[in-house]
Amino acid sequence: MTKSCFALPALLLALTVAPVQAAPALWSISDEDSTVWLFGSFHLLPPSLEWRTELFDETLEKADVVYFETDVGPAAQATLGARSFELGLRDDGKFLAQVLDPEDADLLRSVSAQYAVPMPLLNTLKPWLAELTLTASIAQQAGLDPNSGVDILLQREIPAERQAYFETGEEQLGFLANASDEDQTAMLISTLEQVGSTSKMLSKMISAWREGTPEKFAPYFLAEMSGPQTSMLDRIIYQRNERWAVTIEGLLAENKEALIVVGAGHMVGDRGVQALLEDAGLEVRRLQ
Repeated sequence: MTKSCFALPALLLALTVAPVQAAPALWSISDEDSTVWLFGSFHLLPPSLEWRTELFDETLEKADVVYFETDVGPAAQATLGARSFELGLRDDGKFLAQVLDPEDADLLRSVSAQYAVPMPLLNTLKPWLAELTLTASIAQQAGLDPNSGVDILLQREIPAERQAYFETGEEQLGFLANASDEDQTAMLISTLEQVGSTSKMLSKMISAWREGTPEKFAPYFLAEMSGPQTSMLDRIIYQRNERWAVTIEGLLAENKEALIVVGAGHMVGDRGVQALLEDAGLEVRRLQ
């Protein structure tokens, strides 16, 4: 399963022991005179899934500003889609299958046919965009829809003047497009090799997220990012966490009441956003 799809505009680890209801995890981060709330999102979800709670809606209403990873509104997506093809089309005069090992090229052809993604299209793409394209089809066949994801739903609901973003769409593309050929290819091959278990893994991850059991999700997520993907884990998760933690500290210093909605994969382990904030001496409390 893809790392780009769930880790980028892409799970959770509880930091306190408090009775909580079965709902996606919500934390508060406080200093002496202000509070920021932290909610781990899932970027693609089944359309019928109910995840909102009264507490979440109350928190959303209280927040002066809601921070997302990036703008995923219609205009931004259109621009980003065009830009992704500018950056993701091959420019070396070779088909994608020609630069893969024969066994991997055969696997690419098999997955292409299985998920009805034309091989002539994939052959024109760099590995990162081929992986993203396949992932979109795999997720769709698993019953997931980006239009049902937390980020898109909330951005449609919240007035533009209450929204803020940690990154631009161009910056997010860069995390993938600027990766080395070796890292891009490793990400693609990992997705191809895991196709058979993707639906079951997605179901387990979403269940752990929905039920508010981040400790069950973390092993799935970290296992996905292990092996040849380890260097991408630092690039698309940990380095971004560090930048976001600094921004969150700034919001607290400015006495902003903010809700942070980012992929729940950014809240895994001792380099997750909450852990970084605790390391900085802030109080992090699990609310649900």
